[in-house]
Amino acid sequence: MTPRTTSEPNEEGGEGYFASVSDLMVGVLFVFLLMLTVFALNFRAAEQEQMVALERYQRLRVEADEMRRRAEEQEAEARRLADVVRLALADAERARDEAERQAALARLAEAEARRQEELARERSAEAEALRARNERLRLALDAAIARLQREIREREEARSELLVRLAESLAAEGVSFRIDQQSGVLRLSEDVPFAVGRSDLTDRARRTVRVLAEVLARILPCFAAGAERFGCGPRDAPILETVLIEGHTDQQGFATLTAQQSVLENDRLSAARALSVFAELRRLQPSLDDLRNSEGIPLLGLSGYGERRPVAPGLTEEAFAQNRRIDLRFVLSSRTSEDVRRLIEEIDAVRRVAP
Repeated sequence: MTPRTTSEPNEEGGEGYFASVSDLMVGVLFVFLLMLTVFALNFRAAEQEQMVALERYQRLRVEADEMRRRAEEQEAEARRLADVVRLALADAERARDEAERQAALARLAEAEARRQEELARERSAEAEALRARNERLRLALDAAIARLQREIREREEARSELLVRLAESLAAEGVSFRIDQQSGVLRLSEDVPFAVGRSDLTDRARRTVRVLAEVLARILPCFAAGAERFGCGPRDAPILETVLIEGHTDQQGFATLTAQQSVLENDRLSAARALSVFAELRRLQPSLDDLRNSEGIPLLGLSGYGERRPVAPGLTEEAFAQNRRIDLRFVLSSRTSEDVRRLIEEIDAVRRVAP
């Protein structure tokens, strides 16, 4: 065994120092590591907290954005709803105005309907009154027409009676004639003959005119106005407007004249023939000049028709002889102005009657 030197105690002391430092350093390191671990753990926890906070922030941000979007949508919806409400209010206002207008129109229509109903009743009453008035007028007119027709019929019957009496009287004297009852014409063709182109009366014609004058002077006063009436019948009345002595010619022209000149000459010749008979009647029976119609106008008259009214067709001598003739036309009088005035007054009296 080797003896220890004096330096051993120092060496042991030095190693012990380093051991203490080393332990201290190990302890410090351990503490450092422990602190580092704590720091790391704290950092980790802080990082996790930051991550959580970030996620929460992002989530909150998303939620905030969503809420803002929803808020904007709600605001837009609110604005839309407000617009809808305004439109609805406007529509309601218009509907109310329209309802009021329709109600006013309905009131006006009802008032108009009442007015039209009242007017219809008035018009119905007026129409009924007018119908009654028209019925009275119709009855008055029917009565007037019936009276006129009766008078016309009576006048025609009286004229027929006149022609019958003339025919009987002329036939009794052997005078040849033809009668047209409808026209009221007495034709004297054979017994009042005229030579071609002549208007003077032959002896045979003068005899016939003499008989005719006597018959007319006896019968015509019964049918004239204001004349003395002898031997008249119950139906005899002043029905005549005029008794025309009508002259006629045949259709032969004049050799020395043109066709137009021949027509004019036949007109003159027919008037001359009528005038010859007319003058002879007045000469033989002057009383015929005194006969008047209901208006005080002389009853006898004359006219000439030339060749325009032939009674026998054809161009034979027999037809020519028949057409060279004298007709007596008994014209019925029309109603006098006094009769018409009286009839109008009767109708006006009915018209003025209050319905």
